[in-house]
Amino acid sequence: MKNRLIDPTILAVAAGAIALSFAYPAMPGWVTFLLQIAIAASLPALGCMILLRAGLLSFGQGFFYFVGAYALALLYQHFGITDAFLGIVVGAVVSAVFAGLLGFFIARYRGIFFAMLTLAITMVAYGIAVKMDLFGRSDGLNVGRLTYLGFSPSREQSGFALFLLCVWIWAVFGVLTHLYLRSRFGKLISAIEDNETRIEYLGWSVKKAVHINYMVAAVLGSAGGALVAASAHYADPSLSYWTTSGEFVFIVLISGQANVLSPLFGSVFLELMRTYATAYFPDEWQLILGGVMLVIILFLPSGLGHLFVLGRRVLLNRQSPSQTGPRS
Repeated sequence: MKNRLIDPTILAVAAGAIALSFAYPAMPGWVTFLLQIAIAASLPALGCMILLRAGLLSFGQGFFYFVGAYALALLYQHFGITDAFLGIVVGAVVSAVFAGLLGFFIARYRGIFFAMLTLAITMVAYGIAVKMDLFGRSDGLNVGRLTYLGFSPSREQSGFALFLLCVWIWAVFGVLTHLYLRSRFGKLISAIEDNETRIEYLGWSVKKAVHINYMVAAVLGSAGGALVAASAHYADPSLSYWTTSGEFVFIVLISGQANVLSPLFGSVFLELMRTYATAYFPDEWQLILGGVMLVIILFLPSGLGHLFVLGRRVLLNRQSPSQTGPRS
């Protein structure tokens, strides 16, 4: 009974967030910035993951990434609102509204049709943003120093405050997504890919389930967009370009779908690999990424995140008593 009360994933998320919070003073600035960008990208990738569990490949997470980033930037530039939490909430609400409206149409489609429709939506947003002064056209909008529920950190404290924001926003969304996937509705999502007809016979609406899942993924993507705008102090239309959405899919492919920690692990791995590849192989870094992707697909098809599952099994096997009796 005690083991059931302790969820290892929630424990790992909380322990990781606490460890990173205390480790900040010892980390170089480039490491903290890389972690912030990786954390921001892992949230829309987490949205991709929960859609993939329903058998839906989405190239539209870039749109909600864009919405979250510009919600923060527009509030800062045009309304003088500097509160980071308010920017995240506004972006999440706007993304949920967009996903709710689009979901009535897009939830009817599956397979390549779903993927192409989500791609079309994100490219329409990109085309509009680069032509409108409201979004700064192709130059984008700057985001200055933020405040946090009325607290305005000094210049020396602003980096630490921003790092804590990224870490703990991810922790909250990670735990909520984990609970969502463990719920009865979350298990229904995983069954959609297997047999939609059987789910309909059981009295559930597959279209409604896909619609809700799409909205959850939208909120995750928006939160990531707000974090990347806060970290980079900048939001531009390229956040909604198709390559950005493709990168989130890439993260899920290399990380797998073992649990909510997988996209974070994959995102950090991708950022580290890209940083070192561009530093040592500036003209061939994309070749390096493709080669690593090929190796993972061939030798670890479940993704890098599956290493967490394997590690947990090893620990459980060591803790359980031997079935063959004591060794002589």
